[in-house]
Amino acid sequence: MTDFDPGPPPAAVLDVRLDDAQVDAFRRNGFTSIERITTDEELEWLAPIYDFLFDDKRGTWKGSYFDLARPYDADGDDFVPQVLTPEMRFPQLLETNVSRNARAISSQLLDLPAAELKQWGHMILKPPRVGGELPWHQDEAYWEEHLAYRAVGCWMPLDPATAESGCMTFLPGSHTGEVRVHRHIGDDPTVHGLVTDDVDGSAEVAVPIAPGGATFHHCRTLHRTPPNTSGRVRRAWANEFQVTPVPVPEGDIPDRPWLRAGREAWDDRSVYRS
Repeated sequence: MTDFDPGPPPAAVLDVRLDDAQVDAFRRNGFTSIERITTDEELEWLAPIYDFLFDDKRGTWKGSYFDLARPYDADGDDFVPQVLTPEMRFPQLLETNVSRNARAISSQLLDLPAAELKQWGHMILKPPRVGGELPWHQDEAYWEEHLAYRAVGCWMPLDPATAESGCMTFLPGSHTGEVRVHRHIGDDPTVHGLVTDDVDGSAEVAVPIAPGGATFHHCRTLHRTPPNTSGRVRRAWANEFQVTPVPVPEGDIPDRPWLRAGREAWDDRSVYRS
């Protein structure tokens, strides 16, 4: 990989926490948002890291770059490319205001000490005008079915996240139910992205936010992002904060055939991007 050293993040510190009303809204609706989680200086520092990971489809390790809406290793331009665990290539990301504040706020929402939370990140890009939709899904639908999870996702855009560019959209209260039945986009298990058809979206709430703002959602909250029909790129950095998952009793493990199909498709790939 081409050498690139962004150095440490800017020294300016911004501390952000939720007030009681925001915590209550999260517990009632399954999501909340804040206007600022970081500084303009940190956004300027983050942008070259983000762009470096997506340039030439680099990623951070073999297989960490792929399009969420197209088959693995498909040729041509991507519609919703993703890079997994950017903190593996740039551990400085864990020293940012974004990471520190997201961990502290997730600690509030999960009512657990911040040090007990496991963290991993991913970055998602929607190109201008052709950036694809990510349809209704729950984050937990991607995870191992034999484990029980408590988790919060933090999503921060580096560019204006609007209804036109692909902001987060949530279904209030959907976190209180079970994991819905999902399938791979296009019914193709070589497409990583999932969709559930078990949704009445009439009560959906779009949450447009400016660069450096953030949304937080429960791992079972139904959410989606619309296509990017705007004339500018929409970059976002997401981080997941999890309590260490615990095994589900053997007789209670749910049947999630989409996970089996997805694992087989991932394992069968013969070409891995670096």
